[in-house]
Amino acid sequence: MRFLSSLLASILGTLIAIGLIFLFLFLFLMGLATAVEQPPSIRSGSVLVVRLSGPIPEVVSPDPLSRLLLEEPPYGLHDLTHALRKAAADRRIEAVWLRLQNPQLSWASLEEVRAALVEFKSSGKLLIASCEDFGMDEATYFLASAADSVFAGPESFFEFNGFYLTAEFYKRLLDKLEVEARVVRAGAFKSAGEPFVREHLSEENRLQLQALLDAYNRRFLETVAEARGLSVEDVNRLATEQLLLSAEEAVQAGLLDGLRDAGQIERMLKTHLGYGPDEKLRRVSLRQYARVPDREAGLPTGNEGEIAVVYAVGTIVPGKSQQEPVPVPFLGGRMLGSETLIAAMEEARQNERVKAVVLRINSPGGSAAASEAMWQAIRRTAEEKPVIVSMGDVAASGGYWISTAADTIVADPLTITGSIGVIGILFNAGGLFENKLGITYDLLRTSPYADMFSGLVPPEPYEVERLQQTILATYRTFLQKVSQARGLPVDSVDAIGGGRVWSGEAAHRIGLVDVLGGLDRAIAIAAEKAGLAPGTYRIRVLPRPRTFAERLAEQLEAKAVQTWRNLTASPATRMLEAYRPTLDRLRLLHGTPLARMWPEVSVR
Repeated sequence: MRFLSSLLASILGTLIAIGLIFLFLFLFLMGLATAVEQPPSIRSGSVLVVRLSGPIPEVVSPDPLSRLLLEEPPYGLHDLTHALRKAAADRRIEAVWLRLQNPQLSWASLEEVRAALVEFKSSGKLLIASCEDFGMDEATYFLASAADSVFAGPESFFEFNGFYLTAEFYKRLLDKLEVEARVVRAGAFKSAGEPFVREHLSEENRLQLQALLDAYNRRFLETVAEARGLSVEDVNRLATEQLLLSAEEAVQAGLLDGLRDAGQIERMLKTHLGYGPDEKLRRVSLRQYARVPDREAGLPTGNEGEIAVVYAVGTIVPGKSQQEPVPVPFLGGRMLGSETLIAAMEEARQNERVKAVVLRINSPGGSAAASEAMWQAIRRTAEEKPVIVSMGDVAASGGYWISTAADTIVADPLTITGSIGVIGILFNAGGLFENKLGITYDLLRTSPYADMFSGLVPPEPYEVERLQQTILATYRTFLQKVSQARGLPVDSVDAIGGGRVWSGEAAHRIGLVDVLGGLDRAIAIAAEKAGLAPGTYRIRVLPRPRTFAERLAEQLEAKAVQTWRNLTASPATRMLEAYRPTLDRLRLLHGTPLARMWPEVSVR
């Protein structure tokens, strides 16, 4: 008995000791993260160094532990553009050095960052861009061309040979899994079902995507030509007639101002800013500068109210938003759940401090039913407060559906939008279960079509016909919403809809968008409609980004569940688990009206 008592006491003591160790470790890390996140001291004559590399998300968690332990980016897209605006007003910042190291941003995001760079340059301060050893492609040069001077490393690579677009198709994957797909659609250009039944683009899809690609190319050529004092024809000739440009050839063509490494650029900045020969260049990184308070930088601040920026990012699905660890075919990596967005809109609507709402959409659409549920919540908010939509990289199909509930729609010129159309997909996964997993089924029915949505048998012609009728009815609802929101006849909406995608610039021209601009422009419009003067309001981000502790608890729970399954499952069950992600996604798509843009568009 004494032995058991001693053993239990030892175990309890050990657990308490481990708990205390974790507590002290957590407090230490929290203190370290807080110390790292303190605003820096900025001295006069400083240079803001904006080092852009890798992806920049729409929004990041303000939790310092997430940045310290989860390697989360220290700033989001709006943090970046706002820091440039602060730097323009901050007398202590005399120049910005844009150091480009293969930033991974879509073209609409590049457009927002470039607009912020141009605004900074208009303050009269120096803007230098360089790629040094990393080289430049069209996307990198699009940003760099905003600068007063653009430099590359002496041996850096310079890509200037036009754009291409890639689209993914999953038919061969489904063939390997022995899954059959039957697609119905509303809209001649509604190509969202093509990846499941084709291996290449249809002629209609090729036509609309080529038009989109041409719009990107035209925007690039015109922007570069204006920035560098060249003609559009000359810039286009460089992109089409030269297979590759060396950095030296880019200098000769007037695209670069010279070949310099980082040390040479630093010496040039010191000379321009009047530094002494032995003085060290006073730099401040973007990560540090993003923490500088607006008031300290010279921007007006106030507390008369708040503007809620509600982020709607990912494929639209019923339920709660979630992030897949690895992006998967069909739905991608980020899921925008209807419950999560509705809760965020309700919080914005009910909070008396919130005077207006900006809905930041970056979504290719998804479930039509979930889109409608979101639309209702947005509309309820718009009946009480101004709601402005800011379209990011993509706001298509269901992403455009929900935007029609707002008062004003703002899009970047290179936003992918429109895709006003609906599809339906019926999957037959019987071959997957029988031939891949060794599971057979015997179906009993109370009516001839009771098993229509089982996903285990091929659809009957009448079932396909009925689904087509449902899809057409949903499409008519979509057309009606756009018609009412945009003040256009239904027939006109059908003519510009039909599933066709548009650039933001083209969408503005045909009446689907009100204003061209980025998130900052949308926030300014929201403030104006709410009667808030510049600098008198604060920004509230919704849904609230999760903290490190919340994300850690979620990961530990998922890991525990997976470990238990691996320990207790039979070999057959483990095999079934391997196919579960695919089956879950097919289930979400199967037999339901989808306002979704496919294939995913990647312009490089």
